Amino acid sequence: MRVIVTSDSGQGCSVAGPERLDLREEPAGIDRIDAARRYPAFRGLLLNLNSDESPFTTFGCKVWTEDGEGAEPIVFASRIDLVISQGERLSRAQYHEMATRLAGLLEREAGDAVRAELHISPAQFTGGFEGFCLRLLLFARGAAQDQAQLRWSLGLVRVQQALLFLARAIRQNRVSIE
Repeated sequence: MRVIVTSDSGQGCSVAGPERLDLREEPAGIDRIDAARRYPAFRGLLLNLNSDESPFTTFGCKVWTEDGEGAEPIVFASRIDLVISQGERLSRAQYHEMATRLAGLLEREAGDAVRAELHISPAQFTGGFEGFCLRLLLFARGAAQDQAQLRWSLGLVRVQQALLFLARAIRQNRVSIE
């Protein structure tokens, strides 16, 4: 899997707002997310990221298709916006460290039909606090919609495995984010 890590200095993400679903506080809210109802792998990832044991919290997501080029012109894609919730807001450098570790885990997966982009962006939190978030984009190409979607689903499983590995390392203090 090809992975790109970038730091966005632009507009960033809003982690606050009335449309935001807090899946930790209200796990049943997952049923209000269309993509989670339609794609079981996506639903599973969102539920795992927002579980009580997870150091991550999601606050936005999207799934879409787009036209590409070449022999595999269909692209199936998703976006998940998340924060690392360790009781305090982490710095850009700490997010970059986590994104670099995540990229290292994802790049072990062979092939280039699936690629990930990890964007560290400024974030506006409830109460006017500023911090950062990680926007995780996953793109899968295929000759047809079904092929691209299958590759995306397999890529999503790989992303989930990598994030769960990082979460376990964070909980066991094997990864320093301080």
